[in-house]
Amino acid sequence: MTETGPPLISIVLPTYNGAAYLEPALQSCLDQTYKQWELIVVDDASTDASAAIIQEFARRDPRIRCIRHETNRRLPGALNTGFAQSRGDFLTWTSDDNLYRATALQEMLAVLTEHPDVDFVYADYDVVDEAGQFVQTNVALPPHRLIQQYYGLPCFLYRRRVFEQVGEYADDLFLAEDYDYWLRVLLSGCRMRPLPRNLYVYRRHAASLTDVYRGRTFLAAEQALLRHLPRLEGASRSLQGEAYLYLASLAAWRGDLRGASRYTMHATRFVPARTAAHVAAFALKRAQRLGHAGLWHSRS
Repeated sequence: MTETGPPLISIVLPTYNGAAYLEPALQSCLDQTYKQWELIVVDDASTDASAAIIQEFARRDPRIRCIRHETNRRLPGALNTGFAQSRGDFLTWTSDDNLYRATALQEMLAVLTEHPDVDFVYADYDVVDEAGQFVQTNVALPPHRLIQQYYGLPCFLYRRRVFEQVGEYADDLFLAEDYDYWLRVLLSGCRMRPLPRNLYVYRRHAASLTDVYRGRTFLAAEQALLRHLPRLEGASRSLQGEAYLYLASLAAWRGDLRGASRYTMHATRFVPARTAAHVAAFALKRAQRLGHAGLWHSRS
């Protein structure tokens, strides 16, 4: 960590066969208006051109370091390798297919500098398709909404003390390692603050983990939230009920209607009116899907 001068920001960038979008992802780090950073690229045993791309960028800028895994350890393992080597006062990570806007680090650091009681800041971002075409803008929601839904926090910055308190990413929660980590930050008492500034570009494409493993992502998110339910016992009844309703949605999305029913029954104990509305909305959507299917068959 730096003792004098501007604080150092450590960026960890894990990659596995990410050559298709890796160059612009790396360049977006170099283009930051805030210059006091180190970039730790963790090559998770890539077999494509990733290694050559990383070496070229590291040759051009001494702030870039590369660590290579000889065997693939998946995203949480790569993140843990990177953060174990970090030296920064502030920490973040980015994906090999996404982009920082030029002022991202500067603006997030300003929030943490001006508000010493804030531990973790996260920003709005745009979603684009694989060709870079705009899809939508996602707004940073209040932190308690993490209990109600697995929403993305791809653009963020946090103090080293968060890492020291919360620890490593969970190796056994691949596909929801980030969601699990954000829940741990929130439930540890660290103060999280949304920043209403669009500072990042998140790319959706056929090879992204979100799309390749969509069904398994729902299960991993369910397991992450279940793991932290005991820590919600002191929370409001409303928040506990919302957690069970979200678990019910996750189970339903992956086709486990028995699990969804069980979670819904738990939710009824905390938020009966909200649960009744949730069940009614689910039943209506299901009836509409079945109705559309029946109409299609009657016309075929």
